[in-house]
Amino acid sequence: MSNLKMKEAALIYLDRSGGLQKFIDDCKYYNDSKQSYAVYRFKILINPSDVVELDAELGNHILHQPLKAAEVFQSVCFIAVKTLSLIGQLQTETQINIVLKLTHLPPLPSYGLDLCEFPLDYTSQRFYVMQGIVIAMTTVTKYTQGARFLCSDEACPLSKGFQYIRVHVPGATESATIRNDFLCNLCASSLQEDRKFRVLGDKQIVEIIATKALRAFQGYSNNQPFRFQSLTIFLRDESVNKMNIGNEYKIIGIPTCVKTSQTAVCIEANSITFCNSKVPSGISDNFRCLLSLTSSSCWKFTAILANIFASQITPPGTYNLLKLCLLMSLVQTTDRNKELEDCLDILIITSDTLLIDRYICDMNFYKY
Repeated sequence: MSNLKMKEAALIYLDRSGGLQKFIDDCKYYNDSKQSYAVYRFKILINPSDVVELDAELGNHILHQPLKAAEVFQSVCFIAVKTLSLIGQLQTETQINIVLKLTHLPPLPSYGLDLCEFPLDYTSQRFYVMQGIVIAMTTVTKYTQGARFLCSDEACPLSKGFQYIRVHVPGATESATIRNDFLCNLCASSLQEDRKFRVLGDKQIVEIIATKALRAFQGYSNNQPFRFQSLTIFLRDESVNKMNIGNEYKIIGIPTCVKTSQTAVCIEANSITFCNSKVPSGISDNFRCLLSLTSSSCWKFTAILANIFASQITPPGTYNLLKLCLLMSLVQTTDRNKELEDCLDILIITSDTLLIDRYICDMNFYKY
């Protein structure tokens, strides 16, 4: 009865949120396509606050047991397809792959993943949110989104049809979807993949560092090389190429433990939100506009500033490296923390001391 109640709540939510109409439109695309599919993938946008208000149990499943919640929506969507005759080729419920995309998580401490805290909870298979800065990323590669298997025994009734469908779930490796040691539940014969029905998707791996950790080490230097502890993020399908190196993002995902030569914690990203940099008060509107126009790159803003800095002394485009160093020294100088006031030392070797003096005077003008 509890499961039936959640299915009813899921259907009501889809109807109220417009997700049901989007689902019907997606089904029409599949039904009109001449291509044969083993897996039909549907993305459903979920607002946890609205779901919890509608049905607390379903909302709790979405937040804390997302894989089971996806099964509830899978059952609802399968019944809708069969009742409304939306996809003629669909045979089994396992052919429907439901991906729940969350708009946000409750602003509570228990939903935040903080790399500065220990131990990390990566066994609960539920959603967390974290904020970090991208430091590295790979190119886009392919992964197996879904596959069809058949019993190798031709006399077995499961040697036909779509009874054995395997799809990727958050945190699973490629071998969890594609392997050669799966057995038939009916006759215990080995299963063979029907490769012409394999569905591929896009995958990208991104490394981020926690924003809190970066801020803690700002201005710190002991002349020793060090590396920030990073976290690996897996981006899949519509999430690939949504992140840029140097930008800050808020990521909702499911932490998983990847056992390689060294056990590492990764996050299977569910949704990504770009975090606009906070501009200090007192900055002119022109600077704010320039920052917003160059936010897609981590170098454009500083390059433009270095190019136009002290243009009344030398033409734009000259001594850019020196100008950038002076601007960095200006940014690092602050009255709020005397210990970091002179953390950036600049050694300038030149025969034109007058030009350097003018640069320094111009920098002091910007400072005061």
